[in-house]
Amino acid sequence: METEAELPAAEERKREHHFWVRALVLAVLGVSVVALLGATLLSISHAPAPHRIPLGYVGPDSTRETLAARAGDALEFTTYDSRESALTAIGRLDVYGTLIVTGTGVELIKSTAASPQVAATLTGLVTQAFAGTTTPAVTEATPLPSGDSAGGGLGVMLQVVILGGTIGSMGLGRLVPRYRANWGRGELPLLFLVLYALCVGAGVAGLARAFGVGSHVDFVHLTLGLALINLAATASTSALVSLVGAAGGAVGGLLYFLIGAPISGAATALPLMPVFWHDFGQALPPGAGATLLRRVLYFPDAPLGTPLLTLTLYATIGATVLGVVNLVAGARQRKSLSGLP
Repeated sequence: METEAELPAAEERKREHHFWVRALVLAVLGVSVVALLGATLLSISHAPAPHRIPLGYVGPDSTRETLAARAGDALEFTTYDSRESALTAIGRLDVYGTLIVTGTGVELIKSTAASPQVAATLTGLVTQAFAGTTTPAVTEATPLPSGDSAGGGLGVMLQVVILGGTIGSMGLGRLVPRYRANWGRGELPLLFLVLYALCVGAGVAGLARAFGVGSHVDFVHLTLGLALINLAATASTSALVSLVGAAGGAVGGLLYFLIGAPISGAATALPLMPVFWHDFGQALPPGAGATLLRRVLYFPDAPLGTPLLTLTLYATIGATVLGVVNLVAGARQRKSLSGLP
């Protein structure tokens, strides 16, 4: 049996030195990533405080001014002429609730479906504001369904759809550069993206309905909403993977899943997050997707333009980049599928 020849002592020391240099670089890199990621996630979730929660108001101006001064930056009041117009504003998600002050008492109309955390925060703030004078009556405008009484269903649906997008894009992004394109036959990768998104959307919508989440919503509408979220994540991540390889998948996973999910507003109320993360989160597919899902599920009168535009841009730009990479990769051999892994 042959044995490995021993290296000279100088060569052994040299290799040992190289090992420790590389190990030190790896340790510094790992600690830096952990510190940066930890600081990012902690800045999102530590000590949540209300920031300009939109609250409707019906009542005397003097009382509103007193309450606004006492609340400071926590609340942002919008005055309405009547209880009905204030309820309409809640249905459109213009405000998270409404405070009605009359000569006979005080009523807080909250919307748990908009955000359980904000609803609880508003109840606490209003109760404290009128402590010692009156006990506000609390009315629920849009409760959560019994199948999702804790309000976690939306966040779970979003995470599953985004995770499914990451999985699909990793494989597709590596497949595209080896695919021989033929426009007459149709762009198979782009067709796959659409069909994959529809399958994921239908599957998640079916599971949600089975557990009592979204059973009151039209199945096709819910499926299409989930499919668009998946397509936005899959197409954009696939484009990155096709351009820069596995690093593109890591970037997509970091932005969309690890960071994007906590700042999406699906599980953490947007007005309780720092303003920077609030705005940045809504510019990513998970944030736009959470807004779209909440409105489809619980607020059919709320406008859908902004989240639909954001998701469509991610899907369109990602699919366009993927199509161009596909065309370039198959420019020489357009009529063959040989060489596929």
